[in-house]
Amino acid sequence: MAINKTSDLSFKVEEYTDRDYPHLLDMYDLFSPKGKFQGMPPVDGVTRRKWIRRLTDEGLNFLAWQEGKVIGHLVLLPDFNKFDAEYLIFVLQLARGKGVGTKLTRHALTWARLHGIRVVWLTVDTYNFRAIHLYKKFGFNFPEPFEHTPERLMILRIGEEAR
Repeated sequence: MAINKTSDLSFKVEEYTDRDYPHLLDMYDLFSPKGKFQGMPPVDGVTRRKWIRRLTDEGLNFLAWQEGKVIGHLVLLPDFNKFDAEYLIFVLQLARGKGVGTKLTRHALTWARLHGIRVVWLTVDTYNFRAIHLYKKFGFNFPEPFEHTPERLMILRIGEEAR
């Protein structure tokens, strides 16, 4: 567990356990906007619960907690045959821009490095400049030249990341 205090927002980051599931559901019920990028998080409650369960069953999940509530969720979906992992992150609006994404990302990349992951990749909305700034801070890059597409691929080669 790590505790962070940035911009009057005290929070801790912990690895997800099954007992955290109801708190994660609560976060996604509050999350806004739903379904904006690649349909995530799903708007429909039943679909959203299935999606969350898939993430918690198949990925490594980190949660940011404040006063007993989940305010951020990061998932790595590793493929150990390829030594890579997909990266997904969601932070409640009230906690954005306050270090939550940074702390979650730092924890996830530390885990990836320790477990032999060589590449972490993600897709991002082309105009989500706040998220792109976060990713670039850690060393993620666009492998292809800019095109006017709704989303872009970013990759990070472990060992080349900023710390």
